Amino acid sequence: YSVHKTLVGHTDSISCLQFSPKGHLLASSGDDSQLIIWETSTGTNRHQITTASPVFSMIWDPRYKTRLFCGCKNGKTLLIDRFQGPDHEVLTGTAAPVYALDVDAVTGYLAIGIGSEVHVAQEISGNTFATFTILPKPADLSDMSPNSRVHPRSVHFLKNGTRLIVSYLNHGIICWDLKTRNALWHIVLSLSRRQIGYAALSHNACYLIVSNMNISMNLYALGEKEPLQSFLQPTNTGINFPLGVSFLHWGRAVVCGSQMGSIKIWEMLSGEHLQTLEHK
Repeated sequence: YSVHKTLVGHTDSISCLQFSPKGHLLASSGDDSQLIIWETSTGTNRHQITTASPVFSMIWDPRYKTRLFCGCKNGKTLLIDRFQGPDHEVLTGTAAPVYALDVDAVTGYLAIGIGSEVHVAQEISGNTFATFTILPKPADLSDMSPNSRVHPRSVHFLKNGTRLIVSYLNHGIICWDLKTRNALWHIVLSLSRRQIGYAALSHNACYLIVSNMNISMNLYALGEKEPLQSFLQPTNTGINFPLGVSFLHWGRAVVCGSQMGSIKIWEMLSGEHLQTLEHK
């Protein structure tokens, strides 16, 4: 990889980046409450929308070219349609920061990690979404500290919207059956990997790559208790911070951010280090 474009327009920290389903657009947002839609081929700022609160999470609706959802610090989940502004708000009945979002391409369901809860919403009329189920809270683990709060960090639909994988900050990874609201499997992480920053699902829905607060990320086969591979991302800041992760090359490689500004890419199964992308 080499530098393609440098996109300049934000005035504060960027918290989320999402390519559109076909990759021709990139949405970015963060602490400056600016949602910017970039054209990836030219780096042009196509649209800029001001939100009432910093954006913590974002997801494109894969069924539409110009619809995306933004999860905000003030507890609102906004639906942006055709880049006309945040005119629609998802009705959840809960006011807490929204840290995780996903949309199922078949059912159109929207999963929302909001505060300590996981909501699943559906479209009840044109551009109006409302929660139709809230998942149970996971049980506390026997070895966790008493002040460990429930905090969903990532959500991913499976099986045409019938299942949802939730990665929790302190409670491991659970696959929920959305019809029965029962846990189908639960990956309980060891204490050294316990606090999850972010997780990403592979393109074939067979693997999860999970970053933790101990400067590493781990690769899991779905439902398996032990990681297949671990990837270290050294730091000298001494600060625990959630690092973004993703799959590349249709699942053949993985990538992780860092606290120091560099980005590392590894071959997925062998763990071979392929490249480091530096950032000034």
